[in-house]
Amino acid sequence: MGLESAVEKLDKYFKRLEKGKAQKIKPSHVEKVIGKLEAKAALLQTEISETEKESKKQRLERKLQMVREQQERARWLAEKIGRS
Repeated sequence: MGLESAVEKLDKYFKRLEKGKAQKIKPSHVEKVIGKLEAKAALLQTEISETEKESKKQRLERKLQMVREQQERARWLAEKIGRS
């Protein structure tokens, strides 16, 4: 699951939540998305530390910020659906 598909999954889960169908969202699926986002964040941090070109660093930092925002959304969703 790439970054785009993880974000798409979260968007689908939020739409289900808005429609009152939170029971159809499996906590294990949300946990999987959180895991993928954490892995992507770690990868981006490594890339940032290894990159010397300033423009690439800035681009990677923006991407990392977006991943962190998605992690927050996923954690909120996990709490909302009653993750144990």
